[in-house]
Amino acid sequence: MRKTFFPPQFIEKYKKFCGSEWGGFFECIQRKQPKAFWVNTDRATVEEVKKSLTAQKIKFGQLPFHEQAFAIELQRPGNLREFKEGKISIQEKAAMLPVLALAPTKKDYVLDACAAPGVKTIQLSNFAGKVLAVDVNSTRIKSLLYNKKVFGLKNVEVARSDARNVKETFDKILLDAPCSSEGLVRKRMDALEGWSQKLVQRKAKVQKGLILGAFDLLKPKGEMVYATCSFAPEENEEVVKLLLDKRKNAEVLPVEFKGVKIRENNLCKNCIRLWPQDNDTQQFFFAKIRKN
Repeated sequence: MRKTFFPPQFIEKYKKFCGSEWGGFFECIQRKQPKAFWVNTDRATVEEVKKSLTAQKIKFGQLPFHEQAFAIELQRPGNLREFKEGKISIQEKAAMLPVLALAPTKKDYVLDACAAPGVKTIQLSNFAGKVLAVDVNSTRIKSLLYNKKVFGLKNVEVARSDARNVKETFDKILLDAPCSSEGLVRKRMDALEGWSQKLVQRKAKVQKGLILGAFDLLKPKGEMVYATCSFAPEENEEVVKLLLDKRKNAEVLPVEFKGVKIRENNLCKNCIRLWPQDNDTQQFFFAKIRKN
């Protein structure tokens, strides 16, 4: 049986970073991540989905942090009729949290700054008044347009654009930045085959430009969430700290969720670094930032 690939440089780097946590961290990221789904209330109610899955004798359970979030004991939930009809989206549970941290309301105009393939766009559509979902990648944006149609995202406008070229201002912004994708190792055994420290540094350079550009598109008192599925400080805390240094009116806000263990972040106050072994998730990072 094929094993998950881990570059020697990756192991060396995170052994040092994790210290005494290395054993639990490495054991966890070698296991497949649990399956989860989000109920898309643009297509169905929570009760409708629960009733349908129960009738099919499928094992599932509500996750503690939101009424639309569920764990599911099914190898291929993408084969479910509910998914094909756009009533549920398949989404890793840690990946659900950035939108919940952003907490848009029906009065908010929201920018989904690097939106494709659009799974978090579905969440945003459920909560926000209007969403502009942009992505610069011509191939990936096809998935975004497909999801807009299948999941019935009527309050979402899709545009192919670099988020830094957007001319409007927004109440809230989600910047789920392109990253080295270290967190996907629990989803795909080959996720780290293209990984290198040079890749991390290259992604971090792009992320720093994106976070500054996104912050400048916020209205006064507006809020944004910066997120990656990387565990690298270069792509996470160092990016946020650059913003705080360059934009003196930026502030990182505290965030908490019911049933989610969040540790104190000694690298950058109030930034959320989700250790996979704490909540049985992928590696994940996000920070909620306000423009004062």
